[in-house]
Amino acid sequence: MPGYRVLVADTAHAKFFELDSPGGSLRHMESLANPYTGKHDRDLGADAPGRVMSRQGDGARRTALQPRRAPKQHAMEQFARILAERLTTDAHAHPHDRFVLVIAPRFLSEVRERLPDMVRQRVIRELKRDLVDMPRLELQTRVATAIRPRIKAPPPWASTPLRRSA
Repeated sequence: MPGYRVLVADTAHAKFFELDSPGGSLRHMESLANPYTGKHDRDLGADAPGRVMSRQGDGARRTALQPRRAPKQHAMEQFARILAERLTTDAHAHPHDRFVLVIAPRFLSEVRERLPDMVRQRVIRELKRDLVDMPRLELQTRVATAIRPRIKAPPPWASTPLRRSA
């Protein structure tokens, strides 16, 4: 019977859970921490920007090269890549399981764009919430509510009782 793989993450931490059924209990499988979290930009990148010589007009000028993106942005992208690779590994190891992503809103798009199509097709629910620090039982309730099949309510006209003719 297919189960569920649940990823709960933000830019600093990630937790992987396994769930057999929507009413079952979450089993913690692994935790990952972003090794670049909490460091200053100066600790993540080079000590000074690179220099380039250019000859325009009267003489040579030295200018500083600007990075294409900030070091913290790069660190966040690297962590998203690590999580996407881990989800891909889980997809290969458990071919019938479906995925639930509970990821902080600003980080969800980073992870989503790095997922291969095979994994994206098996994601049944995405929750844009930062719930990494939430207690396991409360998280279990939120995940169960999110993946429980939704029953459509009948239209209002269908709930009126039928009249019997005498």
